[in-house]
Amino acid sequence: MRVKDPAMLRRKRQNRRFSQTELGYLVRKTQQTISLLESGRMKTLSEELAIAIAARLDCDWEDLFLLEEGEAMPVVRSDSRTVSEKVAS
Repeated sequence: MRVKDPAMLRRKRQNRRFSQTELGYLVRKTQQTISLLESGRMKTLSEELAIAIAARLDCDWEDLFLLEEGEAMPVVRSDSRTVSEKVAS
């Protein structure tokens, strides 16, 4: 995955009143990682990190990140059971 618009990522973080250090702590990464993402110097990131950042910024991951060609779309589950398991229950 990659950041759609690094400046938008920075604005979303600032609107939530998080410092880079605070957001990094919440997603278990360093302030430097957040800085690299916001400056556009980090070209790719994991789906896990993209989803964690979007969740902390209270937005959909699609608002901030682009799925690279050939990547599988991330699946976000509310619990450990899959959709088919819920239907069967």
